[in-house]
Amino acid sequence: MFTVIDMINHYLGYINVNLKLKNRIYTIIGFVGNFYMLYLAFRFFENGRWVRGLGFIAIFLIFLYFLIMNIFFYFTKKAPPFDISPKIEKLLGGKPREVSENEELRQRLHQHERGRRAIVPTTGIFEKNTILPATIKSTQREVYNINQLAEQMIQNNFAMADYEGLSDDEIITHLQDSNDSAVYAIGEGIPFPYFELREENGEANIYAGMNQMNLYRIGHVASVGLSNYFDAKKQYQLYLAQAVLIGGQRKFAGRSTLMTEESPYAAKIQMAYQKRDNNGTQTRRRSY
Repeated sequence: MFTVIDMINHYLGYINVNLKLKNRIYTIIGFVGNFYMLYLAFRFFENGRWVRGLGFIAIFLIFLYFLIMNIFFYFTKKAPPFDISPKIEKLLGGKPREVSENEELRQRLHQHERGRRAIVPTTGIFEKNTILPATIKSTQREVYNINQLAEQMIQNNFAMADYEGLSDDEIITHLQDSNDSAVYAIGEGIPFPYFELREENGEANIYAGMNQMNLYRIGHVASVGLSNYFDAKKQYQLYLAQAVLIGGQRKFAGRSTLMTEESPYAAKIQMAYQKRDNNGTQTRRRSY
């Protein structure tokens, strides 16, 4: 029985699912193994081996307590009524006061730094109801260009590959409380310093760079909403509202600790639209 449980636990370590779901599965497996231990205890009682039986009962009760704690942590949003974790942490020393104060200071400085570097997109600001989902496709050469540009952005402190200032413990907590399977070093995405859309040879190509003088082609618009770019353009005036760098190094939950993985950078885009008038001309843009 324990061999089967160990095999399940082993193979779960290779599946990249969010940490909260994985811990739920581990909790269910733990209940199965724990009640098997209770079964063994009763078998010892039947054979007159009372000491071993009582030992298994004691272990069963200890494991049952922690499994119930896991139910509160991973299946509900309620605080467990008899949680001894803070007492155990205090008994073992917990975090020194200096460490906690340094972490708070680091987070405040980090938030200040990110706020100072907040940048308005080069294309301006669009209303949310004028934004359409769009997809970008990139060739191998264009993916290489994206990764080259990502390195430049990081070297020039335009992108901060520091997991948004989160410690490993904070990343684990985030993964437990969300449906995310991983946390990326650059966060959810960083706008390219400069980007533009060019219609060339029947394709809507996207260029990005550190400035307008040094641009890389990073892909072409594959679709806007449910339509091809040029089909959508027959009805709407289209604008490249946003081009964002995503991907790169990430951390995800392994069997017992966080794992770090290098993945290629990619680009993500949003298009803004404005309906054409009956003559097929552009309607007047809204000013702010």
